[in-house]
Amino acid sequence: MLDIGFLELMLIGVVGLLVLGPERLPRAARTAGMWIGKIKRTVSGMQREISAQLEAEELRQKLNEQQRSSMTA
Repeated sequence: MLDIGFLELMLIGVVGLLVLGPERLPRAARTAGMWIGKIKRTVSGMQREISAQLEAEELRQKLNEQQRSSMTA
């Protein structure tokens, strides 16, 4: 999803430490982690749902094709 390296994480941490201070940084990091987790779970759920819908549509198409071929035969 996001390609963030070690240096980028270190830069974000230093900027966060300077902006938020050492008292509020852990709470902000925990909150950000929770939001990222929720977003990942939502995206994963949507991907599963789309995949299931595509599989169901493929099955419907196969059934329709078999019904057409059995009616013509």
